Amino acid sequence: MHSTNPSDHESQVHRLKKEIDSLTKKQSEAIQSATYLGMTADEAKEYDSRRDRILKLVEQVRQLEKAA
Repeated sequence: MHSTNPSDHESQVHRLKKEIDSLTKKQSEAIQSATYLGMTADEAKEYDSRRDRILKLVEQVRQLEKAA
């Protein structure tokens, strides 16, 4: 079984949460913009891609925290 250094573990969780925060901010900005200007098909695809990435990152954080 592979064990990780607690410092590495914390660093990994921190990095994932930082990316989640960044993507979540972009999602919020996209929704605010879409409220006034609408959303193009390309913007909607980007929004969906970010959502999918956020979900994957949240799952990774959950697994890391569960393993700790």
